[in-house]
Amino acid sequence: MITVQQNFRTPGFRVWTQDQCYELHLKSLEILERTGIVVHDEAAATVYKNGGAYVKGTKVFIPAWMVEEALRTAPGRIVINGRDGRRVSLEKNQVNYGTGTEMPSFRDFRTGEYRSSVLQDVVDAALVADYLPNIDYVAPMGLASEHTPELTDLYHFKAMQENSVKPVFTTAIDQASLQGLIDMAAAIAGDYNELKLHPLFMTYTQPISPLVHTKEALQKLMLASKYSIPITHCSGLQSGSTAPVTMAGAMALGNAECLAGLVLHQLINPGAPFVYGICATVTDMATMLGIYGGPEMPLYHCAVGEMGRFYKLPSFGTAGCTESATIDQQAAIDATFSILVAALAGNNWVHDCGYMANGLAGSLDYIVFCDECISMTKHYMRGITITPETLALDLIDQVGPGGNYLAARHTLKHFKEVDWFPRYSNRKSYHNWVADGRITMNERIKIEVEKILASHKPQPIPDRISSELDLIIRDNEKRVLLEKE
Repeated sequence: MITVQQNFRTPGFRVWTQDQCYELHLKSLEILERTGIVVHDEAAATVYKNGGAYVKGTKVFIPAWMVEEALRTAPGRIVINGRDGRRVSLEKNQVNYGTGTEMPSFRDFRTGEYRSSVLQDVVDAALVADYLPNIDYVAPMGLASEHTPELTDLYHFKAMQENSVKPVFTTAIDQASLQGLIDMAAAIAGDYNELKLHPLFMTYTQPISPLVHTKEALQKLMLASKYSIPITHCSGLQSGSTAPVTMAGAMALGNAECLAGLVLHQLINPGAPFVYGICATVTDMATMLGIYGGPEMPLYHCAVGEMGRFYKLPSFGTAGCTESATIDQQAAIDATFSILVAALAGNNWVHDCGYMANGLAGSLDYIVFCDECISMTKHYMRGITITPETLALDLIDQVGPGGNYLAARHTLKHFKEVDWFPRYSNRKSYHNWVADGRITMNERIKIEVEKILASHKPQPIPDRISSELDLIIRDNEKRVLLEKE
């Protein structure tokens, strides 16, 4: 009999202990109480004040007990639904990968050239992400630059819903835009109550580091809370420029910014779904750009994963992005490393797979490349299970010295669990690879993208729903036109 045995199945690691998480938490509470935040919205400031905060002009000072109460009411599990009924769960030990939001540029997978992105790029990215088995949700990737700027989010949402059945991650320019997205999602879900029970999308807001919360961000945060739309108030700080250069200092600041958003969110609607997030990176002191690739951002997200578990909140992450302008060795290193680290860190909602060129360009073939990396990572994260069946001692004794296991029933039963079967990587010998035309992984991926765009047909939206979405967009077009007069 084996007693008091601790077993591990999957690989994992920790960057902080619970005591270190608690120390960071206390320091963030000190920032909120001592330094305070700037709030550029009177309605939000009133909510903070009525909830117990001290308000002085545009400064809001949040006592620790308000943070603790918000953490108490925020749910530890969030489910976001796809149009076909599939569910993506944001909960402890569940990692979900998806693409990223609006990119001003897009990389043509056929030529490698860059151009301004348009609505068709959103359509194509949705089709590709919908097809790929390891991409769990879709995001716009491109930007509908040919349409009314204030309403691009609505055009994106309709394009994604028409070209994918997976859950959606998207942005909203302002409160009115988010209301339009909610109206569209309610039309698809059936009504607003059904949307609250089964949200079809997640969105995000961001403070301006350090410690400034804009009117647009706060209004969206409150509106999402009212309708129970999953949201994160994710600090996008850069250590060395908008945050302390040290990672601990940057995390303390970003944590305070996120917690300030959580407090307002829970004051509006206690129990509304909130995702803990800090999208921190470093400032490259040679170029002054925020770095998407390399080891720094993944390390920050490891700390975010730790803090999410400490707070018992779902966590926000980033992976599959690079500074490289083409799919080369640098892009491969950045994608593989960040995707693996996101899994080890346990981030629940990992976005931006397919970002290139410092997070300023989308790329269809890089999304496919990331899907292969995610597949490899998922296989790795299965770990090694020790049981009498997997130890196979009877089989080892039966085969004996000098035998082989190719014909064993045990091999036939288990090889598909053990072996990873790549879709685009080469596993042929050199001579067979040459005989088959020397096709590289990049070339195989381009062929796959062409096939997806030509043949993949997701379940369509009913014509009645599509017309209703068009009507919502037209009504918002009229609203924007009147606001400009």
